[in-house]
Amino acid sequence: MEENIPIFDIPMDFIAGDNMTGDMLKRYVHFSSRMKSVIFALCVKGTVHAIFNMSECTIKPYDFVTLMPDSFVQIKEVSPDAHFYYACFSQEFVDNNNLILTTIRLLPMLAENPVISLSEDMAQLYLDIFKPLIHAYSLPCTLENKDIIKSVFTIFMQGTAELYKNNGKWKTSLHTRSKEMCREFIKLAMSHYRTQRNVAFYAEQLGVTISHFCSTIKKETGKTALEIITTIVLMDIKAQLKSTELPLKEIAFSLGFNNMSFFNRYFKRHTGMTPQEYRNS
Repeated sequence: MEENIPIFDIPMDFIAGDNMTGDMLKRYVHFSSRMKSVIFALCVKGTVHAIFNMSECTIKPYDFVTLMPDSFVQIKEVSPDAHFYYACFSQEFVDNNNLILTTIRLLPMLAENPVISLSEDMAQLYLDIFKPLIHAYSLPCTLENKDIIKSVFTIFMQGTAELYKNNGKWKTSLHTRSKEMCREFIKLAMSHYRTQRNVAFYAEQLGVTISHFCSTIKKETGKTALEIITTIVLMDIKAQLKSTELPLKEIAFSLGFNNMSFFNRYFKRHTGMTPQEYRNS
């Protein structure tokens, strides 16, 4: 995988560029990937139809995309003229510099609304931020100076927070206990799906009865809690099958499947093909 494609994690603290194109993105159509890095991207041309954390959206010009670690991405369709500016920060850099605290208040909103539409003037403002940043990225002294990179990350996070406030997302994402429970469940599921696929575990973690938990999740999402957990598990399996050469047994064990027959049946029941068939497709 090329270093300048901000998918999965990156091999350095920070990258920035204006060269994310439709030709690059179409290589990842029809299979899931899991982000480890933080990415900020601005669409300047074309369209991309994608699924972010189980929500479908169409990205168009002047749309700003923010993806946090553990986001699942599936690109479904890319126009040939798609073109993005981007800045990407490695998970290791974010973790080592305690920058997750900068993002914590935004995480629920970003999980639900990773794409936000900008006005033409606001999009131009972000382009004016990206351009000198991309130039700075080409200079060795930039990558060596952790304080500069931390400042850049903070600027993007503060700017993203303002975008959500100005677009009304901030207020609407916090208005009911049911929605809060749903957000907390998604966060828990993203953290524990490898080892915990029993809905009782999540109900207990949230301090509610199983029946209340299940009815709330179904009402808010239209899906059962088990369907959501299964979707997350399948996204991870698909990402590993398509993006790695790991043996099937190793993939199965990494997700808590200690029986290969059950792993194969589980995947085929939900996708219609075996893991090997999916890898070869």
